[in-house]
Parts: sequence; C-alpha cells; structure tokens
Amino acid sequence: MSFRLFVYYCALCGGWAGFVGWMLGRLIHPDGNLARAGIRGMFLGMMIAFGLGLVDAVWSVSLRRIGLVAQRVGVAILVGAAGGLIGGLVGQALLNATEVGLMFVVGWVFTGLLVGISIAAFELLVAFVKRQDFGAVQKKMLKCLLGGTAGGLVGGLFALSLKFLLESNRSDEWLWSPTATGFVMVGMCIGLLVGLAQVILKEAWIKVEAGFRPGREMILAKERTTIGRAEACDIGLFGDNAIEKLHASILLDGNRYYLEDASTPAGTFVNDQRVLGRAPLQTGDLIRVGRSLLRFNERRKQTA
Repeated sequence: MSFRLFVYYCALCGGWAGFVGWMLGRLIHPDGNLARAGIRGMFLGMMIAFGLGLVDAVWSVSLRRIGLVAQRVGVAILVGAAGGLIGGLVGQALLNATEVGLMFVVGWVFTGLLVGISIAAFELLVAFVKRQDFGAVQKKMLKCLLGGTAGGLVGGLFALSLKFLLESNRSDEWLWSPTATGFVMVGMCIGLLVGLAQVILKEAWIKVEAGFRPGREMILAKERTTIGRAEACDIGLFGDNAIEKLHASILLDGNRYYLEDASTPAGTFVNDQRVLGRAPLQTGDLIRVGRSLLRFNERRKQTA
C-alpha cells in the first residue's frame, strides 16, 4: 500500500480499536475505580496494539505468511495490553491523588508510549534471538514510540475536552457516552501519529513503479531487505518467472545503501546497468528486476 493509505488505515483501525476496547472494558466491572480504570485501559491498549500491529504486519509482510503475521500481532497485543493496564492504573492513581482531571492524560501518554513500542517489539525480539544488528529496528521503535506518546497526549487531551463538553445527566450506560467517544479519539490519535511518525521520519524507501502491485511503497527499515518471488522476501514480486525466489538484496552498510544481485541468470539492473556484485544506490535510481521497476529514494543527508 502507499504511505497515504498506510497512515489512513492506522488512524481508522486505531479509532475502531478504541471503540472495541471500550466495549470490552464494560464487560468486566471490578470494585473500585482504580481496578476499573486498569481493566479498561488494558483492553484499550490491547485492541489498539492489535489494530496497528495488524496494519504494520500486512504492510511489511506478505499475507501469505500468515504465521509470521500472527506472531507479530500476538507480541504487539501482549505489549499493548500491558501498556494500557499500566496507563489506566497510573492515570487513575494520579487522578485519585490530585483530583485534577488533567492527570488522567498522563495515563494515556503511558498507554500510547507502550503501544508504540509494541509495533516493533517482535522485530526487536527476533533481532535479539538471532543476534542481529539492532540499529534499524531501534530506529523504527523510536519512531513508533514518539508517535504513540504524542498520540496518547493529543488523544488524552481530546478525550478530556470531550468529557467536559459532552457531560450531561445521561446514564453512564448510554452507548455514546463521553468515555466511548474519548476512547475512539485516543485510539485514532495514537494510530494517526504512529503512522505519520514512520512516514515523516523515514530515511530510505522503495516504490514499485511497475510489476506486481504498482504504487506500493515500503520503508527500508532493515540492514538487509530481500527482493524476489519467495514468500519470505521482504519485497515480494510474484507472478514473474524471470525473477528468482531470492533475486537481489538492498543492503545498508555504514551510512550507504547498496544493491546486491544474488547471482541470477536474468540479472538485476540499476538505471539499465547490470549489477555485478554490489552497486551503490542514490536517490531516484531505478531498479529493474524481471518486469518489475522499483524506485529507490533516500532522504537527503546533512553534510558537515
């Protein structure tokens, strides 16, 4: 999908996840406002992490690898649920201690922060287990963390404002209570800003100009990004027999990106020049793999 659609789906799924989280939170009614806040926060964080984790997984991994998608989303749910639980407890505890409504926003900030972390948690875990370089994964996690924290802050302020504007004598059982609307706003803001943070702060990316699913855009967030028609490849180009299962890779070496051909019979080309071994990439370069054309772009680096 394109970057614009990615951000749109992050916001949309975040908003719906907030509403579903609110509904699930109402199914359990523990005694005490602290316990209730913790339960509702847990369901909110869990569902937002589920929605955003699914969007991120579908964007980054082929849906044909359903097992990997499920693992990524599962880890996101666990981290998001923990974040929502902590956020709900912290927010309500501060509210009880100070009786200042603004303090509850702190809880949503904690929730947004850990939901942001949840998006990259699986990739960080894999890098740790396989003893890979953490650099690229840490950058993604930092972007998601910043977006989630900002989203929790903005969404929490919106939710608090709505509470004061819409509060009435209606029963708390009313479906569209300020609490429900607030959860939707928190989820939507976290989703929107997590998506925007990844897109705005991207360093290098690929756009499919022709071939399988033209218009698709992908951020290069790994030290090695594989290209081919195997389901395990990061950039899957299916339906072209001229493309090998593993055809080529984009490597980040130091501060520079390179294209490496996997000794394929048909070859890999950069600006119509066949790649022999490794070739450095510059922004705007056109990569040809079989019938597919990929445009490499990189954010301009600051020079000393």
